Amino acid sequence: MKEVNGTYGSNHTPCTVFYYDGWYCAEGSVNVNRTADDVEEGVNIEELSDYDTFTWSSPIESLDELVEAVEA
Repeated sequence: MKEVNGTYGSNHTPCTVFYYDGWYCAEGSVNVNRTADDVEEGVNIEELSDYDTFTWSSPIESLDELVEAVEA
């Protein structure tokens, strides 16, 4: 369980990435993805290889909210 600085999109937009038990999302996103890749400081989430995904009912604004979504 961790929070790192990362980027997304073709313009490498900065974002906070929440990571828990293989699941990750960008702060403010409803899209949660699962990866076997390392999620480390500076990660470009567009380059991660996902093998599962789900959409949460509201934007995820914290690591605790990601945990809640994954555990639901």
